[in-house]
Amino acid sequence: MNKAFYKIQKIPIIKNPKGNLYKVISKNHDFFNKFGELYFTEIYPKKFKGWKYHEKRTQIITVLKGKVRFFLKKKINDKPKVIDIEFPDKLKLLKIEPKTHYSFECISRSKSMIINLINEVVK
Repeated sequence: MNKAFYKIQKIPIIKNPKGNLYKVISKNHDFFNKFGELYFTEIYPKKFKGWKYHEKRTQIITVLKGKVRFFLKKKINDKPKVIDIEFPDKLKLLKIEPKTHYSFECISRSKSMIINLINEVVK
């Protein structure tokens, strides 16, 4: 299986009786390249966003609320790799490399939210 166009890792959870801490990323993380922008995206149940494609942009994404199904492929006609990320039960960090086609769908009963860290500023 070719994973060159994406990488995935579990997010460490630091358990605390007052509320858990989810350590998403630091500047020392192997996914991190440089900071450009950080934004949230809402997606409503049974709705898709995509197909998206960026020549130079690297994206590091996780789910803050709900369950989201991501579809990734190197070429538009390829069969997509499907990755489900759910907060908090199946929490993962997804790195999407440049020149990757991707879309995502909310598979929760209520709206989901993702957070996306990109390595450039969008003008």
